[in-house]
Amino acid sequence: MMTRMKHMMMTGATLTAIALSASVSAQDFTHAEDGMPWCDTLEIGYAGTVDCALMPGEVLLNFVYETGDWESVLTFTQHDPLSGEILDASDPMTIESVVSAPALRDINADGTPELFIPYITGNVNTYYYVWQADEDGVYYPSGELGGFGVDAFELRNGLVITLTRENAATYHETAQLLDADGFVHIYEMRIDAAAGRCTITDGSGIVARGLDASAIIAVCEAEYTQ
Repeated sequence: MMTRMKHMMMTGATLTAIALSASVSAQDFTHAEDGMPWCDTLEIGYAGTVDCALMPGEVLLNFVYETGDWESVLTFTQHDPLSGEILDASDPMTIESVVSAPALRDINADGTPELFIPYITGNVNTYYYVWQADEDGVYYPSGELGGFGVDAFELRNGLVITLTRENAATYHETAQLLDADGFVHIYEMRIDAAAGRCTITDGSGIVARGLDASAIIAVCEAEYTQ
């Protein structure tokens, strides 16, 4: 099992200095060379498939898109910010219509942010590839999540809870555990908000987690009948 490094914050001035230094010494370092913006400065609605970078700790993450007529291909590389050395390069990822940039959030409260790469956005729901960092701060794929957005995902009793909308009155709540090996499915629940009725459609992980299905349903229905 891999352990995670502690999240380390750096100031914008320090990041800029590191990027400029690395761009001079390494040809494969792209952040400073082409004026790539930080992903978290891009405005939602206009940020989809825009080349950008993130630096959650001691590894610089670069996202470069090749845009086609109907979809884009993302090249995701991870760099040592001091030397410019490429630490990892992902396989090309197909990205459909998205309105947001890759984002960071510590979704499981372990002290290190996970990486969320949006790959398709519908009328309401956005689906993400989720990566988490190993003990060296290098990110690796851990699964996928879908819902209203990264900020809408919830950590509840140690479980990652996501909500997707089927229509104006019907939602699906999914509960998963995120460990070092990736997501572990716990349950999925269909919510009829108009009727105040909640139904577990897949509870395959409930017993192993020590949860009670009837209690989960009761809490859900109490919320939607208020």
